[in-house]
Amino acid sequence: MDKKGQAETEQFFLFIEIILGILVAGIFIYNAANFDALSSVNKEYAKQDLALLTETILASPGTVEYNYPLKASYNVKIDEGITITTSGDLTSAFEYENLIITKEQGSKTVTVERHA
Repeated sequence: MDKKGQAETEQFFLFIEIILGILVAGIFIYNAANFDALSSVNKEYAKQDLALLTETILASPGTVEYNYPLKASYNVKIDEGITITTSGDLTSAFEYENLIITKEQGSKTVTVERHA
């Protein structure tokens, strides 16, 4: 024999379990789709690639402009070395921007601009 209110509490706990299941599944799907949030492997590859690219651009004669596709969540700073930091914005994790690296003829410096 059911006690009074037992059916309502079972429905409430089922509702809470469904909400928690959707939340956990959403976290797993987000981390599977955006694995850069948990790992810095791609950030290190981009850092090494940009280091080689800037050296190559500086060594090339004439005016050079290069479009480098990069995640919008990466912030790049090129001075003595290359520093790549990650912003915590959820929407920029799935967007890509062009990092435009230019060198004018006779110049010994590289300029970097971002364009969506």
